[in-house]
Amino acid sequence: MTGDLSESGSPSEDGRSASSRSGSRSDRAYTWLSRNGLYVEAGISVVAIAIGAIALPLLAFGSLAAIGGETSILTGGAAIALVCVVLLIGVALLLLVHGYLEVSRRGVPFTGDGSARALAYDGMRTLETVAAGAFVGGLLAVTGFAFSTGEVPTALSVAVAAAAVVLPVTLLVHAVGRFVSFVLDAG
Repeated sequence: MTGDLSESGSPSEDGRSASSRSGSRSDRAYTWLSRNGLYVEAGISVVAIAIGAIALPLLAFGSLAAIGGETSILTGGAAIALVCVVLLIGVALLLLVHGYLEVSRRGVPFTGDGSARALAYDGMRTLETVAAGAFVGGLLAVTGFAFSTGEVPTALSVAVAAAAVVLPVTLLVHAVGRFVSFVLDAG
């Protein structure tokens, strides 16, 4: 959507084009992420949601079957859920890198011209970055608690689960908003 902002003439075109041609690795990464990042992030989110939707019934049925001693369904569901978590970690890390690069190039959010498009973009990117940070930070905290005390606080587990749900949902809302913006601008 940063590409959308620069096309619409918002202040995100603050000399970034000259610096992005300089060829540094971070400039190239920022340019690529500003043009393609949302597509990749939303694509990974769709795949993670689909895999999670497959894993949930397997985990539920596998838990019931495990009571009777059959654990293969539960094991398969856990393996599929692990793939979903790995995808969510990947998209969260990509979002954190994207957020860092945007702040280093454009400055802090909500300091632009105040247009509705700039505010919506800054709001969505901020929400996505916070959800990504909460998910990754929560996973690190869960791992730390699990290794140090052998227990994980319930509130922390709920916070990580909530961040895992909010993360792909906000990305998909952002992608839909970008598509609607594209359609309205084309019309």
